[in-house]
Amino acid sequence: MTIAVGSTSYVNAIKGTEFEGMSIQMMAAMVMLEVGATKKKEAENKIAEMKAQNDRAKQLNNLLDRMNAQLGAVTKDGDDDKKKRGEILGQFYVEARALGVDTSNWEFSKYELNNGVEKYTFKGKTAEQIRAITSQIQHMAENCNSDNQTQMVKLQDFMGQYNSFVSGASDQIKNANQILQGLAKN
Repeated sequence: MTIAVGSTSYVNAIKGTEFEGMSIQMMAAMVMLEVGATKKKEAENKIAEMKAQNDRAKQLNNLLDRMNAQLGAVTKDGDDDKKKRGEILGQFYVEARALGVDTSNWEFSKYELNNGVEKYTFKGKTAEQIRAITSQIQHMAENCNSDNQTQMVKLQDFMGQYNSFVSGASDQIKNANQILQGLAKN
């Protein structure tokens, strides 16, 4: 690549590139716009990540609400109540596992595949064991929301960088126009 400078504001040859014959200000503006576009894409990706986190938090909260609605009716710790809690867990097991909930402490005693549908029979659970399970799900949902707050800071940084590069490109274009106007007057 050969670069020949004709003045302080004009490069008259960068052979074989799109910059050939372009002023330094215009080259800088193009580079800034390209970097700005990259930062915009990074921000869009971050927004998509945050949306996925929000969706996951909603799904976890929805799961928890539905579980609690059924578990709330089981108030004692007798054998029938423990069995009933195990049955309730069975209804939500596949969904919880799909949402990434650690279900290792749910302890099922029997698994069947009935017409392609998974069916689990769970060991009875005390109220304390159920509180631990629901607390875990609630904690996961809160972590999604907390992570989104961290991601928001990163998003704001990407948007700030994008704005800076676009503003810098605009300034470079203005400088190039001022130089051209000055040359035109002479």
